[in-house]
Amino acid sequence: MNYSEILQAMQSASAFDLYRLSCAINRELDRPDHIVAVQRQLSIGQNIRYFDSRENREYEARVTKFGRTRVHVQNLVDERHWTIYYYMVNLANAEVSVSPKNQKQTLTANQLSVGQRIGFYDRENQETFGIIERINPKTVSIQTDASRWRVAYCHLFQVIDGTTHSDIVGQATLLSDEN
Repeated sequence: MNYSEILQAMQSASAFDLYRLSCAINRELDRPDHIVAVQRQLSIGQNIRYFDSRENREYEARVTKFGRTRVHVQNLVDERHWTIYYYMVNLANAEVSVSPKNQKQTLTANQLSVGQRIGFYDRENQETFGIIERINPKTVSIQTDASRWRVAYCHLFQVIDGTTHSDIVGQATLLSDEN
């Protein structure tokens, strides 16, 4: 399913239309036949991937126990135990990114995830780089080498290469010292 196309179509929807659509989706998610369909494809000890909407990213986990509407899992990275809804399990290994095709648009919360490296323009309009710590409705909390920032989405940009300006200047200085 192409989430980018769906999000683009929703751009022209009214707040009420979005609310109504949200209600219909929530009702579909709670249908017992959807829950049973996921349950039948899982087994205790199975490694799965699930999507966490708060952090807007996917995690790997191991199934530990079944509940009526939720499955108990253990995160494979930090080994913490979580209880998640069955609909959060990504059985089909579907792509979770919802990035638009046109990268010149302002970034949105749907395109970002906690732990992602990101760039932004600070108060002096200088490029600054950091790691996303939290995704808020209007801003993103970012930890840089020097401090923590809350940055509006309109000031953010994707980081293609992890090399920063200071890294390049440092490498250029090392090269010139060698000659």
